[in-house]
Amino acid sequence: MAKTLWHPAFCGAMQLELNEYRDVLEFKDEYQLTKGPLRVDILIIKKHKDIVIDKNIARIFRQHNIIEYKSPDDTLDIGNYYKTQSYQFFYAYREKIDIADSSVTLVTSQHPYNLLKYLSNRSTITSNQNGIYVIDYNTRPIQIIVSSELEEAENLWLTHLSKELNVVRFRHLLTEAAKHGKDIVLDAYLNVVTEANIATFQEAIMLGEKVKQCLKDLGCIDEWRAEGKAEGEVKGEAKGKAEMIIRILSRRLEPPSESLRKKINSIRDIAQLDELADFALTCVSLDEFATALK
Repeated sequence: MAKTLWHPAFCGAMQLELNEYRDVLEFKDEYQLTKGPLRVDILIIKKHKDIVIDKNIARIFRQHNIIEYKSPDDTLDIGNYYKTQSYQFFYAYREKIDIADSSVTLVTSQHPYNLLKYLSNRSTITSNQNGIYVIDYNTRPIQIIVSSELEEAENLWLTHLSKELNVVRFRHLLTEAAKHGKDIVLDAYLNVVTEANIATFQEAIMLGEKVKQCLKDLGCIDEWRAEGKAEGEVKGEAKGKAEMIIRILSRRLEPPSESLRKKINSIRDIAQLDELADFALTCVSLDEFATALK
């Protein structure tokens, strides 16, 4: 299986999180510090120094802000922490700026227990909001953001940058994305999140018109129909929905018995399968689901 390329989605997530301020911020992805391979994931520059960014993930921002990202497959350790600080010093030297005019943000989805324990013995760590840990370096602020600990209501795009989305969260993401409207940044983000959660995506598009409408609003409905038609030609629509129901039950509860599988696979009524798919997401046991088939 090809490795998920998380970086474009992270860049998109940061711009979406700071969407209200995109006109006054300059985003530079994979900013090159040297002619060689030394570069930072994102450099965010305030176009006007005195602008205040009233967003939880950006309250420490100065005029020049270095952002480093660890994908869900990676961990944030002490070496990464000090390496990113070296970027801050090098950038200040190269651009001839006061280092106090810069900040560092490290973003990870896995809680960095060892790193935070190490830092707590050497400096003061403040955490006034779930998922955000500010290291006290006086003139040069540094923060660690654990995206999996952020509140979804405030940080939709970072919290959903995950390979472990369930159907409910995926449908919510698509609904909010449809409200946002077409955006090249959003497209890059959704492509990666969908790829990382392909089974969940397939389940989501099997579960009613709401998801289809979101895909249509995002300009993806034609692609979805083409994929669905191709899949239907191979499996048949009813068979595909039946297999999806079995997959949902297996993930939420436990694998259905052979007899229950046969009953599900024998159904050819598409409307009934749609209802059963919704019920598979909410039933509390396989017995309850089996009763609904009688």
